Amino acid sequence: MSFYIVSTPIGNLEDLSERSIRILRESDIILCEKKVRALKLISYLRIKNVKLVPYHDSKSEKIFNLIHKELNNSKNISLISDAGTPLISDPGNKLVKKLIENNFDPIVIPGPSSIISSLVISGLDIGKFIFYGFLPKSKNKIEKELLKYLDLQIPVLFFVSKNDMKKVYNILKDYPKNIFYSLSKEITKKNEKTLRGKINDLSEKKLFNFIEKGELILILNLKYFQEVDEKIIREEIKLHKMEKISKKDVAYKIREKFQIKKNLSYELTIKYWDEN
Repeated sequence: MSFYIVSTPIGNLEDLSERSIRILRESDIILCEKKVRALKLISYLRIKNVKLVPYHDSKSEKIFNLIHKELNNSKNISLISDAGTPLISDPGNKLVKKLIENNFDPIVIPGPSSIISSLVISGLDIGKFIFYGFLPKSKNKIEKELLKYLDLQIPVLFFVSKNDMKKVYNILKDYPKNIFYSLSKEITKKNEKTLRGKINDLSEKKLFNFIEKGELILILNLKYFQEVDEKIIREEIKLHKMEKISKKDVAYKIREKFQIKKNLSYELTIKYWDEN
């Protein structure tokens, strides 16, 4: 008897692992968010003779009593969400906590996660990141939360609706600092796509067309850069050129000394390299 936390596809059913399929097929009970969504998955896997039990955290006490009894009767029980890895902005935390408190050790079956997927395709440095989840509803509260977390200067990930994204854009589009974004929609699905760049370079038309349809994940990263004094940098490049080192090495030295973006340091090096 075991209690499993099973990750399911976030869009593409081919992302189901063999282990996930085996565990679901061996389950006597599957706890799910919506029965309709779960039935589609169960039907796809041709699983029969399994009991589907809708679960929400408001039912944690009642469901726990059922789970406790069935686990003691040597039943295998799985918890799934509508999509992806359970418990992350989905029901299940209260139940898992209660199981642990009662000496049951849940077993996680890892798999698809929209969080990790969107991070690795963002193009940002994700050695450290913050997962925020869903934003508050009011524009004032959104602005307060955005500025608080962005000031940490590491990527912050949000689940956003179309309306949330419009509010975020209107708050940040004229912000004087460098805020980089990665906005992904429909990850693993047919219309998967990602926009990347600086918020104040993004046009309203392009954004609104992009967010018209699809599930959205937004990653924001504020970075501070020094203002560029090209005259000083120009002289620095000339000095390094006399050292007979490569353009690449000069660009690196410029970037490190003046704390400017990698692309900009290279562009300036090329720009002033051939001057007398």
